[in-house]
Parts: sequence; C-alpha cells; structure tokens
Amino acid sequence: MQSIPGPGGPGGDQGAVGGPTGTTTVMPARPHVPSPDGPRAGGYTWPGLDEEFTREVVAIARTAEGRELAESQVFEIVRAQPQPQGLPLRVRPQLRGELDAFVASYHRVIETLVAAWDHDRDLREVLTLPQVLREHVDAARDTRVHLLRIDLLPQADGTLRVLETNANCPGGLPGAGRGRAAWRSLLARHGVDVPGPLPADDPLWPGSWLLRLAEQHTGTRPETVALLCPDGSYRADTRDYDTALTALGVRVLHADPREISLDGRGGVVVRGEAVRHAFAKVGIQDLLRMGDGAASYLEAVREGRLFVQNGLRGRLIGDNKLCLAVLSDPRFAHLFDAADYRRVRPAIPWSRNLAHCDAATLHAVVRDRDRYVLKRPLDTRGNGVVIGREAADAPAWEAAVDLAGAEGWLVQEYVTSPHLLGVVDGPAPRHDVALGAVDGRLVSAFSRAGYGERHNVAGSGRPHPLYL
Repeated sequence: MQSIPGPGGPGGDQGAVGGPTGTTTVMPARPHVPSPDGPRAGGYTWPGLDEEFTREVVAIARTAEGRELAESQVFEIVRAQPQPQGLPLRVRPQLRGELDAFVASYHRVIETLVAAWDHDRDLREVLTLPQVLREHVDAARDTRVHLLRIDLLPQADGTLRVLETNANCPGGLPGAGRGRAAWRSLLARHGVDVPGPLPADDPLWPGSWLLRLAEQHTGTRPETVALLCPDGSYRADTRDYDTALTALGVRVLHADPREISLDGRGGVVVRGEAVRHAFAKVGIQDLLRMGDGAASYLEAVREGRLFVQNGLRGRLIGDNKLCLAVLSDPRFAHLFDAADYRRVRPAIPWSRNLAHCDAATLHAVVRDRDRYVLKRPLDTRGNGVVIGREAADAPAWEAAVDLAGAEGWLVQEYVTSPHLLGVVDGPAPRHDVALGAVDGRLVSAFSRAGYGERHNVAGSGRPHPLYL
C-alpha cells in the first residue's frame, strides 16, 4: 500500500454510501464460529487486513474458552438488547504509520473548516445549517474538534475512501477498546502476535481523556460531570463513561439536556446542582426535535458556560456531511495546509451540495442513479440516506433528487466495500473501517460487517474490534 488515499474525481460518489453503514440482514445473536478456512465469496477483499491473523483468531474462537469469551463481548444497539461483538481483526502492521498520519491530517482539515466557516462566504453557502441552529453557531466562538471518528471504505487496491465524519458524539470507541483488551491475553497465550494497546483499551480512558480536556479548557479538574442524553435516545457508550469517571473519583450526574437551566449569574444548573462540565451524547436530530426545550443547553454551550466535548461549532459543522462537499471541491483547496490537503483529498469521494450543482450534473445524477447516493447533511445512523441503486424505480429516484436539491443535501459517488472472509459460514459480509481520534491522535478502531448497503450498528452491522 503506497498511500491511504484512493482514486478521487467526479463520476461516482460515496460519502455515506453503499458499504459500511448498516445492513438489512441481522447477524445471529449468538456468535457463530465458522470453519477456519471459511468460504471465499465473490467481489474483492481489502489487502490491508491480516488474513492469517483472522484464521488464527477463528481457530481459537472454536475452543471452549474462545467461545465463552466471544459470547461475553457485547455492544449496545438502538432500542434492543446488547448483541455480541464480532471476532477481532488486525490491520497489517506496516499500515499503522500511514493511518496515524492520515488521522492527524484529517483532524486538522476538519478543524480548519470549523474555523473558516466564520469568515468564508463561499464555504457557508456550501456547508449549510438549519436556520434554527445557525443562529447559535453564528454566536459561538469555539473552533475545536476534540473527539471524532472517521468511517472509511477499504478498496481493492489497498486504499481507503472516506464514508463520513462523526464529530458530534461518535460511538463505539470504548467498546472496541474493551474487545481488544479482552482478547489480548487469550491470543497471547496461544502464541498469536498482538500489537500494543491503543489508548481506548484502558477501561479508564473514557474518563481520563475527558477530564484532561476539560481541565485544559476550563482550568479546573471536574468534580462532577453531567452525562447528557435525551430521554429515550441512543445511550451507547454512556455506561463506559459513567464507569470510568466514577472510578476516577468524579461524581456523575445523568440528565436530559432539557433539564439544564441558567441561574442568571453565568452558572449552569442541572437537577438543582451547579455544573460546569458535561459529556454530551446528544444527536443533532434529537437536538432539532427538542426545539425550545434545548434553548438553555445551546446557550450554555455557545457561551462557554458549560464545557462539552467538541463545543457547538465542532459538532454542528464538523459532523455535517457537507464537509465532504468542501473537501472534494478544488475551489476550497486554499483553505487547508498544503501537506494535509495532499494527504486527505485523494481519499474523498466526489461530493457536492446538490443545491449548487449545475444542470449537466443534475441530469447525470438523475440518469445514472446506480452511481450516486444522497445524504441529508445532519442525519445519522443510516437515516436520511438514499442509495440510487436501491431506489424502487426511476421516478422514485428523481423525486428523491428533487427533495435533496431543494433542501441542500449531499450528493456523492457510490463507493463499494470489501468482503470480510472467514468470519461467518455462508456468504461473506461486507465491511468498513472506523478510526477514532482525540485531538488528532488515533485512540481506537473497529470494523463493522453486514450484508446490506449500510453497515452501521443502528441497523444490523456487527462491530469487530480492530488491532492496529
């Protein structure tokens, strides 16, 4: 593999496309251990995965202790019982340095977008926000993206293409760390070479990075941290943060963002207690649904009265799928550090804000639906994604294009994903690669595998802890 980026250019687009965001077939709840040589399916595989490591893991998983361990490692999904993780995978060791460099550069270009949004009119016209949120973003001054996850589609030539950026409240990083840590000793006892741990492999990591960051930004080590999550919403990872913060001697206060009030003296009150620091697991669509109920939360974060990871701009701009329209368009190359842009740009599928496409491009998108995907900019978990090749017929696709153009959705080229061999009997699932970072440093990784065009775990994708 010469470099992470894959071939870019217009013509077919990815962005949140057909590969790793979810799946239509639910994998079995009980972890199934295939024969070590599992069937090879059609399509392609990513040469970045260590297939010999996979064969060794599958053989160990067939033992009694391996099966017991596999059944004990679970992940949370939306409105359902926890499900077993997939078996661990490993990226070929020679790729680690490239992945580190790519993540660092990608983090910097996303932060550059957040900072440039203030003063670049062309950028604001492409990277749009709902008016109800834009007013808060205009008034905010934060420019940092502390925590993000990059979802990527591996290609047959060894490269990776960016599926999307998760900079609001990216999930799955602590769970992948638990999985890697749990398998490490068993694999080592069987003589399997396992790379050194990532930061998220430490069970205290969810609390330690958050406390360090909060102290850097506020000058005070938190004594109490509010874990903010709307009632009835997706709570993945909050248990890990609760456990780690409590073990580090911090009091944890669970609350809905609508329970926040301002005391008139610059303070923030949650359930009758003064709070300065929070971990916010608040989806952007949840935020929009809360309406006026989120006003105090938004004001507290906007004015810096309440510290939350990624602030307000980092979340609403950094998580916006239209960031890929900017990174894909050479008109905006001048915004970025030249070395970072050279590293990141080839990994970005052709992407545009559909509302700004000319007639010829719109005609191509309507005509060649198998080559395109539409994405609502601030949606999540596979919602608001229309894949052209899944459209019922040409009129249905044209109607989707009309809506996406009117509302300013992202249009991207369709990018496929590789098969994951040897982990299940029967047809091989397809998979992605997800890389998590704090301040541009790789902290965790996993791969989601499933049988549909979307591999996200909110659908039926199963996460596999990924060793780097």
